[in-house]
Amino acid sequence: MTHIADENDTPLSCADREVYGRLADELIPPAPDMPSASHAEVPSRWIDEALRVRPDLIGHLRVAIQVGSGTGAAEAVALLHAEHPAVFDSLGTLTAGAYFLNPEVRRLIGYPGQVSVPIRDDVDSYIDMLANVVERGQLYRSPPS
Repeated sequence: MTHIADENDTPLSCADREVYGRLADELIPPAPDMPSASHAEVPSRWIDEALRVRPDLIGHLRVAIQVGSGTGAAEAVALLHAEHPAVFDSLGTLTAGAYFLNPEVRRLIGYPGQVSVPIRDDVDSYIDMLANVVERGQLYRSPPS
C-alpha cells in the first residue's frame, strides 16, 4: 500500500528547499511573462503538494538535493541527466508538476485546470465514426501459440 503524505509531514528542511530552489530554477528559469520556479513558489509551497501526490519520488528528490548541495545548479542538473536519469526524470516530474499546481501559472498559460466536458448527444458523428470502422473491415490476428 502506498503511503500518501499528510499535512503533518515535512519532508524538506529549509536547507533542502534552498538547494532544491536552485535546481528548480535551473529547470524552469524566468521567461517573458512567466515566473521562474522560485517566483512561482515551487520550492516553498507547491513541492509539498506535488509530494503529497507522488510520495514515491521523495527518495529521488533527496538524491537530487544531495548532488545539488555539492555543486552549482547547472552542473548538478547536467550530472543527474548524464549519470542518474531516473533521478533526473523524477526531479523534472516533481518540478513541472509543482509549477503547474500554482494557479497564477495556470492563468498565465490559459489553462483552467481539468474541466468536466459533458457527453454530447451527437448521434450523427458517432454513426459516422462507426461507419469508418465498418469500412475498414474485420481485423483478426491469431494469438501466438
